[in-house]
Amino acid sequence: MSQLLIAQSQYLGNYFAIWKIILFAIFFISWAWVGQWLDKDTILVRTNKLFWCYLYAGIGVGAIVLWVILPAPFFVGSLLFLVAWGTLTIVYILHRNARMPAVERILTPDHIRHIFSKDTTPKETKLRMIFFSANGNKLPVPHRQDKEFDGYTLAEELVYDLTSRRSSSAEWIPGDVVTLKYIIDGVPTMGGEKSKEDIDLAIGYVKAVADLDVADKRRPQTGSFTVEISGEKFDWRVKTSGSTIGEKIEFERIEEFETMAIGNLGFNPDQLSRLKEIIDQPSGVVLVSGQAGTGVTSTLYSLIRCHDAFIQNLCSLEKDALCELDNITQNVIDSQDNSATSSRRLQSVLLSDPDAVMVGFCDEAEMTTIGTKAALDGKKLYFGFDAPSGFHALQEWMKMVDDNQKVADTLKAITNQKLTRKLCPTCRQAYAPDPGLLKKLNLPADKIKRFYRPPKELEYDKHGNPILCETCQGTGYVGMTAVFETLFISDSIRELIREGAPFNTIRARCRKEKMMYLQEQALRKVIDGVTSIQEVKRITTPAG
Repeated sequence: MSQLLIAQSQYLGNYFAIWKIILFAIFFISWAWVGQWLDKDTILVRTNKLFWCYLYAGIGVGAIVLWVILPAPFFVGSLLFLVAWGTLTIVYILHRNARMPAVERILTPDHIRHIFSKDTTPKETKLRMIFFSANGNKLPVPHRQDKEFDGYTLAEELVYDLTSRRSSSAEWIPGDVVTLKYIIDGVPTMGGEKSKEDIDLAIGYVKAVADLDVADKRRPQTGSFTVEISGEKFDWRVKTSGSTIGEKIEFERIEEFETMAIGNLGFNPDQLSRLKEIIDQPSGVVLVSGQAGTGVTSTLYSLIRCHDAFIQNLCSLEKDALCELDNITQNVIDSQDNSATSSRRLQSVLLSDPDAVMVGFCDEAEMTTIGTKAALDGKKLYFGFDAPSGFHALQEWMKMVDDNQKVADTLKAITNQKLTRKLCPTCRQAYAPDPGLLKKLNLPADKIKRFYRPPKELEYDKHGNPILCETCQGTGYVGMTAVFETLFISDSIRELIREGAPFNTIRARCRKEKMMYLQEQALRKVIDGVTSIQEVKRITTPAG
């Protein structure tokens, strides 16, 4: 009997081999340690903690149970556990890295090189984006334990995205989920959705950077900040306001002065030459017309900046300043101040005896009367005017002034504009235009051999991922330019205005003097390869 027990104990000893127990314990402790890390990391990443913890625990426990009860060799059970555990861990790491900025990602090539680096001296972390406060101070990255760290990581991700995608403006629209809306080269683009909790944290950090009151979530506030990406700085203006469904924030990129130089706006050489002659004249009225979002303010700024601010007294009257103009007195109307009308404010500006005045808007007929009188007194005025065409602007201006003689004596020129996207110089494609289309557009088919357009089809790599142009990120367009229709008031047109001639007669005279409509000016940019025929249709086709 004792011999039988000894024989059986040999088999039991093999089943409970000490090395198997040690290996099992190592795997179990490692699995539990990673699970503890995952539990904490889901909070940092702001992902679904319960989902990942339950999934991790369920798959781990299931694999351990199968390892123990499966009638299979020990190494098969251990391999099954390792595959299940490793696969889930890798899936989670890929998920968390996609939600984190590059500096916070783990097990990437840079992270692994850093772990095994023999150089123990601390190195400065290279950030993909740096925040600068409203005062121009470079802001450090908060530590993980700091209360603003979560807000920083979310704001960094979102602001980097809208900046790197060349957005000119953006807004985070509150709701059950927050919708991200970007304007890229003048075209609205959806940037996805985020949870309200994430956006609240991001807004809090952005407001702190822009020197706004973080605690005040109702009152409208305006501020600014700067970010730096790859050595290039981008200035942003932010506006926040409260609503019944949450706080809303809007971003607007502040343009550099170089982009508002008159030669960079989009005038053709003939237009630019004639416009400069009018700028040099000491008095008169120039109407800069267009509809909302067509760059009228930028054109007004470029015109007033053509004057010498050191020897002339230059002023502006604006509802909202796009940027600060050196040596130009900018008068910005407080939207909350109803103590005076726009006309009275214009009169107040003129009391300072300016040589030239930029008036960013015209919302009262009396403003036209005051402006016309000032022009007769020897001042130069540039009026921003909301109108779909130059002839609409002329008709409305004459109606508001209500004195054809004064209009004829003071009006020098009218511009009207729209913005069109510029084709990407890297990926644009040439093609032979349809002769029928050229005939329809009154273009000489024998002289025009090619138009340009964005790529018709995307190319894909061997993994099926689209290969996007690095210059335009696959949109086919980079940047915008204005297309201008210009109506210069010649002596003959001035006489027709003075006589109160029908507008059809004035229009016919303008055409006889070789004035080109906005669509025709846009087609010149198509011929030059600046934009596409599709863009011309988009900006010249009436909405609705």
